[in-house]
Amino acid sequence: MKEKDLRRLKRVELLDMLIEQGRLVEAQEEEIRKLKEQCEELTRRLEDRRIDLEKTGSIAEASLRIANVFMAAEDAAKIYLENLRQRSGSDVPAEKALDDAMKELS
Repeated sequence: MKEKDLRRLKRVELLDMLIEQGRLVEAQEEEIRKLKEQCEELTRRLEDRRIDLEKTGSIAEASLRIANVFMAAEDAAKIYLENLRQRSGSDVPAEKALDDAMKELS
């Protein structure tokens, strides 16, 4: 609205306009407050996700390390069994002996 038009309005009309603008400002402030709360909640959830991802990465790394330890232990057991086979003169391959031993443990 132009300044000329505003000067022609009555006081009651001007007050009504001010009241309406006040309501709009309050509604916008409420919306801003809600958006800030939503933003804070999303930020918290994002941080929780980051922590979960970090933990998942750590768990995955630990699993790989454990798997490597078991593979090394299995290799060591095969070497040990192969050495025993060679000393005893047995024809049973080390892998078969290891598989048999694992079946007996199960």
